[in-house]
Amino acid sequence: MKIGFTFTNYNNSLLSIQAAQSIAAHHGDCDYQIILVDNASTEAERRILAAPGTLPPYCDVVWNADNVGYFGGLNLGLAALRSGASDYDAIVIGNNDLVFEADFFAALQRRSDVLARYPVLAPNIITLDGQHQNPHVLVGISRFREMVWDLYFAHFRLSQLIGWAANRARAYVGRKDHLAYADEGVIYAGYGACYILTPCFWLHYAQLWSPGFLMGEEFYLARQLAAKDEQMYYVPDILVRHYDHATVSKLPSRRLWEMTRQYHRIYRFFISPYRIIMDNGKSPADYDLSVGTKVRLPLI
Repeated sequence: MKIGFTFTNYNNSLLSIQAAQSIAAHHGDCDYQIILVDNASTEAERRILAAPGTLPPYCDVVWNADNVGYFGGLNLGLAALRSGASDYDAIVIGNNDLVFEADFFAALQRRSDVLARYPVLAPNIITLDGQHQNPHVLVGISRFREMVWDLYFAHFRLSQLIGWAANRARAYVGRKDHLAYADEGVIYAGYGACYILTPCFWLHYAQLWSPGFLMGEEFYLARQLAAKDEQMYYVPDILVRHYDHATVSKLPSRRLWEMTRQYHRIYRFFISPYRIIMDNGKSPADYDLSVGTKVRLPLI
């Protein structure tokens, strides 16, 4: 197999190096190519990534002058991968705080059946403390939870209060979709840290739909798939290790809330708990057309 990888890097170059080296160490008889997309990291971080002998063979870096966001950066990496002459049996996209072991490559080779049927696979993402992050959303979000989100994004101080209450009651109100981590099958959305794009993806799409800067990528990809009547497939035996929130943890809480609120505004274009039918059935093309006639939401 030939497998492409692309990750975004933002001021955590050591994690990018670790991810690339884990691929080089465990790829077995699979061919691989890695594209790291640096989203305008500091000079010190760029020097770490550019140091001679730091990165393994078949690993290149795209140096961005500006931070273009998560999916925006991945699209640059995908373009770099696909500009070559080789076709890929799969392209893995995601955060740079991932570690790939030998069983990841072995599982990809075993599961050629789903690689041939679905445009996007969601792997079994496991954090260092053993928590499973997929399946992220099995079927959808409840009307009550949607209304709580509206309150959460109404004001930053209110979001802090709701966040405190949710943490206190996590055992009772937390989503439990990820507890079905052993069950293979179609899901609504996979966790945004890692996806596997198959050759089927490129039959329908030229790139990832990326209307926002950061946060909400799970919904964006789910909406993109639905527009072509395609689905995401969760495969529990394809394992990925995740350090979790390595970039997001560097953002101040207010800035992270503002970025998430931007996503929430985009989300509300499609789904609202105040309609009889929450989902209005609109597509990414409908959203792109609507913002083309007015000022687009700022990329915070």
